[in-house]
Formats: sequence, C-alpha cells, structure tokens
Amino acid sequence: MNTVFILSDRHNAEFAGCYGNTITRTPNMDALAETGLRFESAYCVSPICSPTRAAMMTGRYVHEIGVWDNAFTYGGDHEGWGRHFSSSGVRFATIGKLDFCPGSDCGIQESYLATHRDKLDIHSLFREEEILPRDDLFRRHLETGPTDSICAYSEDHEVAERASRWLEVERPADEPWVLFVNFNNLHRPWHPPEDLWDHYDPLVVLDELDERFTEDLSRLHPYHRIFIRHHNGERLGGETMRRALVGYHASCEVLDGHVGQVLEAIDRAGIREETMLIYASDHGGACGEHRNWDHGATYEESIRCPMILNGPDIRSGEVEASVVSMLDVFPTVCESVGSCLPRDIRGQSLLGLARGEGGVIARDVALTEYHGAGMPGSAFSVRSGRHKFVECVGERPMLFDLEEDPHEMSDLVVDSVDDPAVHRTIEQMRGILEAICDPGEIDNRVKRDQRVRRHELARTGQLYQEMWKRGYERRSDQLVPRNQEFR
Repeated sequence: MNTVFILSDRHNAEFAGCYGNTITRTPNMDALAETGLRFESAYCVSPICSPTRAAMMTGRYVHEIGVWDNAFTYGGDHEGWGRHFSSSGVRFATIGKLDFCPGSDCGIQESYLATHRDKLDIHSLFREEEILPRDDLFRRHLETGPTDSICAYSEDHEVAERASRWLEVERPADEPWVLFVNFNNLHRPWHPPEDLWDHYDPLVVLDELDERFTEDLSRLHPYHRIFIRHHNGERLGGETMRRALVGYHASCEVLDGHVGQVLEAIDRAGIREETMLIYASDHGGACGEHRNWDHGATYEESIRCPMILNGPDIRSGEVEASVVSMLDVFPTVCESVGSCLPRDIRGQSLLGLARGEGGVIARDVALTEYHGAGMPGSAFSVRSGRHKFVECVGERPMLFDLEEDPHEMSDLVVDSVDDPAVHRTIEQMRGILEAICDPGEIDNRVKRDQRVRRHELARTGQLYQEMWKRGYERRSDQLVPRNQEFR
C-alpha cells in the first residue's frame, strides 16, 4: 500500500469530535475514525516540536539522538525516513513543516514548502539559573481573536493545495510512495475567521469547564509550578483563558478543513482503496488545564496525541485502547509500503494490530521525554496500562491512575503516600523506565550539551540575536530582561 501521513502540530486529542468533544466540529477526522481505527492512548516522543519530529523521523528516542529541545535540530546524522525510503526504492515526498536544521541533507527526495528550525528557543540553554516568566508568550495569548479572513492559516491552505496537486498529478504510477503532509496552524495566537469565532464564542462557558482549569497551584508538582510560572499560568485570567479556548476550538475546525482537502484529493485521484491514511499530531497542547498554557509539561493535554489509521483491511469504526507511541509510525509505514525496517528502530508496526490479526499484541508502553525550557530537570513520562509515572530528575516523581482519574487531579505519590500498592506500582514503572534509559545520566548529558550549545551560539552571534528579539540583554551568562515590559 502507498501511504499518506498527515501530521498536525499541537493538536490536543480532546479537541476532536471522534475523541468525544461535543463542541469542536471535525467532520473529516470523524469520518476517518468512523471507517478506520482510532487510537485512544497514543503518545508523543517529546512534547515540543524539534525533538519529537526528529525522534519520529528516525524511529529513535530523544536521548539517543540528542535533539533535546527547540535549540537543537535534526540534520540527518541518524538515518531517517528520507534515506531509508530512498534506498528501499520508495518515493518519499514531504510538504510543509519539517523543523530540521536549515540546509541539512536528510536524504529526502522531494520536499515542498518546507519550513525548518531557523529560530532557536534559547530559554532552554539557561535552565540552571532562575527560570523567568516569558512575556512573549503572554502577549501571544492576549492577541488571540477573530479576523475578517482565513489569511492567518494561508500557509496551511498552501500545503493542502500542494498536497492535492501531488496526489492528483505528480504521484508516481510505477513505484511505491509515501507522502508526508504537515500542517502547523494550532500555535498561538489563534486568529480564526469571524464566523467561526462567532460560532464558538457562546459555546465556551467558564463555569462549565472541568476541574483542571481551576486547579490550585499549590497542588501541582514543584517542577510544574515553575513551568506554569514560565508560561504565565499565574497571570492569565478567566476571560483570556476562555477566549483562548474559543480560538483553539475554531482553529481545530480550520485544521480539519485542510485535512478534508487532502482526503478529497485522494478520492478525486481514485486511490482510496490502495492507500493507507494516517492522521496524527506531533504533540498535544494545553489551553489552561492544570494552569498550563503551553506544550511541554507531562500532563495528558501535552503528551497524548490523536492517531487514526484508515485504509484497506484496517478495522473499521473501532477504538484501540492499547498504549502506542509516535515512534510506531515509522515501522508502520515501512510495513505498509513493503520496506524492510531500519536497524535499532524503537517502535513497532501497528498494522497487524490495526488489521485485527490474531496473536498481535501491542507493547503497551510509551516513553515521553522533556528536557526543555521551564523545568529545572528532565522529566520522563512512562505510560503503561492504566498508570502514568513521571520521573522528575532532582525532585519527587508523580503517579496517576488514568482509569480512575483521567483528569490527573490526584497524584498518588502525594495523595496515597502510605499505600503499599502505590509504592509497588512506582517501583514497577520505574523499572520499565530504567530498562530503557538512566534518567540521571541523561539529565547530566542534556545540561552539558545545553551549555555547549549556548557557547557555540555565542561564538556565532546567534545567541545574542535570539536574546535581543525576545527582550533580553545581549549576554551569554544569564537571561536579563531589558526593561520592565519583560519582567
């Protein structure tokens, strides 16, 4: 089978009709799920763009490839989809955001409208000093609001048009192919057209939001309290949060429309019966849950992703509860197009599971890593079965029972501190993590690499450019806001 992989950016799985949302209108995603298989518990490899995309495109964990945060980039130094499919005789084309190192050779045969990581988030390079609030993010939230056109999403519209042309006119007829389509419209500020804003505005009511949106900061893990301060969770009031949710709901509908354009092109080309479709997001994104306003934390809103498989012989209209990882996409696509798997790949193909083949069992473990701005130490989230365990290097861990507590309001490490069953579960989950990696060793390596990266960027002058445009003085030893506006 040929494969179309549609990847969005920062799509919280809760904001889709097929995932149970009664407000967000996503008819195209819902139709994919109605005739395909929806994964209930799919997890990103890291809840920020550069690391998760690099990991997904190489099939390896973040700690194996060293793309720690958005100040690092993937440059093709580990074999990825491009070189693998090229050497396997599979045509591979990408359209839209990649987020790799500009000018690097990643072996991709065809790349259209690609955007790369030319702006580096230098906040992650100063994690060992006091972590400051980010006023640039605060302003982006305040800018959210309606516009009189769809122009805010023009880049994604261009991607959808280019993907449609490739599918209808340019796709190869005599060799297997993979088309990777990337949409990017769910980053702040959200500027949906006025008609969509007016539709969602009365539907978002503060008093009807669940308990996550009013959680007391004192109940959060110490690292998450620092993270929330970094992303202005203490500063943004109720109406700002409500407007952000209005904008996000509406932007998800715009995204769904772009997904629909690609699906219509597949149907016009008459290739639906010979094509596997995958829809997923690189990571989630919070809109006020647990007082969080960004992706990067280890709560479900940030690390859980939508994932839908659709195509010939795929289970139709069913929901798969097994825990899966975005690392599973690479081997799934390889099996779909008949390509051998690269060595040392960490995921496993989901095709057998998606087809309902007997004896196929999901690994039911997903590891998510965060090494970026806003947290003093690395955080490793392990989801297995009903539990999610988070190892916070330098601080206490967290443990949630997601069957009993899907909103993660009760951290069992604190609320059930004397329960022997909780201690056994912690040890079991920590054993799963330590069988994969050594969290303390990795945290040391991350911080060393971030210091080295800071000095490298200082030598080239890029560090000072990035600091200045974010409102800081040009100095390499610490972040110093230029004026009161940035305090």
